[in-house]
Amino acid sequence: MLTPMFNIVPTNSRTVRSACLLAILISDLFGITAAADSVDGSVSESRQKFQLAVKELRSGAGPRYQSLREELADYPLAMYLDALVIEGNLHYASADDMLTFMAAAGDSPLAMRTLRSFVRHKVEDRRWQTVIDVTERSDLTTELSCHRAHALLKRRRPDSAIPILNNAWSVGKSQIKACDPAFKAWFEHSGPTDDIIWERALKAADARNSYLLRYLQRFASKDLKRSLADLAEIYRRPDRVTQKVRGREIHQRDIAFIGVKRLARVNPGKAFNALKTLTQRFDFTLNQLSEMHGLIVRHSLFAKSAAPAQWVREQLMRLDNDELTEIYLRSRIETADWTGLREAYTWLSASKQSTDEWRYWRAMAAGPGEAEFSQATFEQLAEGRGFHAYLAATTLAKPLSLGAIPASADHATALTSSVVERVNELLALGMDWEARTEFRSALGDPQIALSLAELASSQGRHPWAIEAAAAAGAWNRVDLRFPVVYEDEFKNASKESGLSVESLLAVARRESALSPDAVSEVGARGLMQLMPSTARLTARKHNYRYSRSRLMRPGYNTAVGGLYFADLIDNYEGNRVLALAAYNAGPNRVRRWREGGLSVARWVDTIPFKETREYVRAVLAYNVIYSLKAGVEVEFLSESELAPNY
Repeated sequence: MLTPMFNIVPTNSRTVRSACLLAILISDLFGITAAADSVDGSVSESRQKFQLAVKELRSGAGPRYQSLREELADYPLAMYLDALVIEGNLHYASADDMLTFMAAAGDSPLAMRTLRSFVRHKVEDRRWQTVIDVTERSDLTTELSCHRAHALLKRRRPDSAIPILNNAWSVGKSQIKACDPAFKAWFEHSGPTDDIIWERALKAADARNSYLLRYLQRFASKDLKRSLADLAEIYRRPDRVTQKVRGREIHQRDIAFIGVKRLARVNPGKAFNALKTLTQRFDFTLNQLSEMHGLIVRHSLFAKSAAPAQWVREQLMRLDNDELTEIYLRSRIETADWTGLREAYTWLSASKQSTDEWRYWRAMAAGPGEAEFSQATFEQLAEGRGFHAYLAATTLAKPLSLGAIPASADHATALTSSVVERVNELLALGMDWEARTEFRSALGDPQIALSLAELASSQGRHPWAIEAAAAAGAWNRVDLRFPVVYEDEFKNASKESGLSVESLLAVARRESALSPDAVSEVGARGLMQLMPSTARLTARKHNYRYSRSRLMRPGYNTAVGGLYFADLIDNYEGNRVLALAAYNAGPNRVRRWREGGLSVARWVDTIPFKETREYVRAVLAYNVIYSLKAGVEVEFLSESELAPNY
């Protein structure tokens, strides 16, 4: 327990910043009494003491605080008080204080946040030995690693600092600004060797960072500059990869390696021929050969200028790469090459072979004498849940199923983990950001993740529960994974659009995991993940007043999103499959993908975009799941959707 006596009295600029940070933290914590009251009706004695302890920290960790802290020794959030003590006393807190706190905080993300604040302050104070003492661990962030290296250089320990700096500097992009002081000190001492500069140049080429390739020229020796110039030339003109280049032979080999990979992306046939020539000059490593072969194969599966088909097949058998094999299998599905599919299926790993998708297609590709095998496979699949299970059930005219669902007695797990207790208390006190941070940091442990999913579900935080259930691999927990939220809003949207509540829920579940405040990287917003431009056009078409800010409101978002989805279904004459593909990828792409004559299963499973392919499959399956949960009669696909017109 940390109980240093101090008063928070700003004495210089750094102390002022520490005091400001503490004030913010205290404000966040102390302003939660009303939230806790409204959630629980009454605040427990421990929670009251916790809040009083936070209040006491406004005037310093005096005797009243010390007494409260001792009484809260077993309270799950006691470490948050210790963090506040350190944050308010950064100038005087010692390495021992920090190490004691870190040991107590354990796996809480609060530990690294507090360590970062502590180290930043000690760097400003030029307390280099203190920085070294508290950063002797293997899980440091890039920033903390750079601070440690900087401190080691200042303490004249270059042998310990330089490996850290090599690792931080040798990346294929610009490094974070926090590392600049360490790099500056390093360059004043010695700077990177030619080998490290070359290593970074290769990473920059792989990352397609031409600016960084040019930038590295300034640090290189005269000999290395020639190799860097040749690397930049082949990077720009990979078709010249077989021409002679200068420098050390190992650099020439690396340049050839980069050039073949670059060429494979634009012309895999030329890359194949170039590699044949270059293997006579260079002794490529097994990893280099595997990577070049993989890229040539990958792009040959899409490009007209491909490597020889027989060579591609041989490489697929040899590379043991599920991703590449799946690309090839989809091409067999598209062309109805069932003999080729049966052969390529054997190239998949055992885990991939056992998935519903590839079991379904292996049964569809059944050869002579395999009718019994095919029937048995469909029977087994039809008992499950998901796109291919529902395809099998539809083929056999069997009822759709929710699959294996645990008995209710098996649902509950013991909420005994310390992180679960912390998340529970943080939520009860209204400290949502801290709770979310703790929550996500613990999802790597499946058992804890399941406990967190149940905790989140019990508190109505369904997006959290969905995320945690997925992290736990609890695929059969449909109670956690497919909750019903905003019922009134979805019912109103259903009336407006003419679509079922379940079909709208299915879209929202896939789009946002039912989070009303979700915003994607491209700007799609809300439950139905509407782009503002799409929402504006849809709203105007249906005489709705458009409001960008209202897109984050569940009622408005589901209403406009439902109308947009209904419009797409109308555009495709009632075909939800095409409408869903357009919802995700846009109508223009759907137009390009339709060739005519494919069955719905073949078309969906050969959609070129993985995201869209999985999206269509998921929403169609989710619609069935929500319908079965609601006791609503549902068909997986209509007769027109099943027709081979894709």
